[in-house]
Amino acid sequence: MSRSLLLSLALVSVLGCARAVKPEDATPRYEHIYYTPVEEALAATRTLMQERGFAFEETEDPNQLLTQWKQPVSGTRGNGFFERYLVVGIRVAPRQSVVRIFRMRRAVTGNDVEVRSYMKKSVLEEKEWMSNPSTRNPQFFQTAGVSSLGGVAHGTRDLELEKVLALRLESGASVETLSGNVREAPPARALSREPSFYLQRWKTDAAATASAESPCPRQVQGLRELLRPGLTLLVGEQLGTRETPEVVGDMVCEAAALGLPVALGVSVSQVEQARLDAYLASPGAPADQDELLRGDFWRKPHQDGRSSRAMMELVDRVRSLRASGLPVSLVAFGVETSTGSQRDMQMADALLVRREKQREEVLLVLAGNVHVQTREGVSWDEHFIPMAWHLAKADKNLVALDLSYAPGSRWGCDLKREGDLECGIVGTTPHPRVSAPPGLNPNIRLFEKPTEEGFHGLLYVGALSPSMPAVSQTEVEPPVPSSVPRKYIRQTQGLSQPQYPPIF
Repeated sequence: MSRSLLLSLALVSVLGCARAVKPEDATPRYEHIYYTPVEEALAATRTLMQERGFAFEETEDPNQLLTQWKQPVSGTRGNGFFERYLVVGIRVAPRQSVVRIFRMRRAVTGNDVEVRSYMKKSVLEEKEWMSNPSTRNPQFFQTAGVSSLGGVAHGTRDLELEKVLALRLESGASVETLSGNVREAPPARALSREPSFYLQRWKTDAAATASAESPCPRQVQGLRELLRPGLTLLVGEQLGTRETPEVVGDMVCEAAALGLPVALGVSVSQVEQARLDAYLASPGAPADQDELLRGDFWRKPHQDGRSSRAMMELVDRVRSLRASGLPVSLVAFGVETSTGSQRDMQMADALLVRREKQREEVLLVLAGNVHVQTREGVSWDEHFIPMAWHLAKADKNLVALDLSYAPGSRWGCDLKREGDLECGIVGTTPHPRVSAPPGLNPNIRLFEKPTEEGFHGLLYVGALSPSMPAVSQTEVEPPVPSSVPRKYIRQTQGLSQPQYPPIF
């Protein structure tokens, strides 16, 4: 039997001995499933543990990591606790995994006669304790028996460290794929799509216009207090979700229904503006939808979430609101050929030109949350100047909202360890400062003062779910391969919400 397996069995046998931790506190109700290959998840875990000062032993099982015992930093004559970690990775599907982190602790007692004779200890206490720092090392006092792996140990699931790992894997900035750093879009060709592919709102536009009912079925709590002529309101999103574009559509509708002219800024490439304008003026029938999606922006080989089905729905909703007589329009401000601060400056320029022409309209802007920061600098580039920094210089009353949400998943792109760009379903674990429980109504909450990043408040949208690329033939997540036992999937994902990674 391999050593790694023996360690796993030994750990299971001592989990019940951790008297200071209640079983319900040490074991999660559901496992957190990462939309990450198990190799990637374990590599991130290894890096996290190394940053915390742990070294690793070799294991025969590549899906297990085992750290060496870490000595206590301080103690009284060698007394203290040693700890080590066992990490177990489980492959759920090619791009889905579970990582369990177990912490093992054991007490050590120093000043034992088996290590040093009474005479040597007396000499040490009288002459060397204060003068020779090396003799204060806890190992100087420990017995071989207590120091061995066979000593009494207590093991528990370290859920707090698992949460840190989840934030590292699932709360980073999205990679936006640009025309300048990916292959060209495939040439346009005659399309053959099933009728179920097309949005159906165009069929009911006439009836909705004739109805006396409000075109806005849902209001966003806290928005009305912000609305005024000339307002610039920025929303920083997690790309590739259904919920954020839907809530932003509600905000556009609510503002326009009050009689305020509204321009919705979307991070669609500026070269698509003419195509967007043509679609807004069209009935929105299937042929019009096909024409909209012929643009290169919607057909890039690597779709990063900005051209999702939900974004297409948002564009179509603006068209429908215009058809009902509301004063709404679209502004494409995306830049596909520049990078870094230069790209953000060019995006800001496009919005400032619009503001200069239409000073009284409400300018509502939806973009990735890094672009919506109003202060200079990000974790990977302290000199980065985001788009919102330029906008805030021109408008001191600008309001920038970060996204508040519950754990879920989205469509996004990321650079892997080998440097390859990969796009697909990814998990979303919110940082505690933006985290909120699921099931609440959409709402805006302002801060007493801006955050370190320059956000003025939060827009809550609920638990996130992925929106596939608009050109995809399906809007549902691919099923888990049938080779994975359904019993295991039910146990790990939970029966109530099988589509999303469960909450810790």
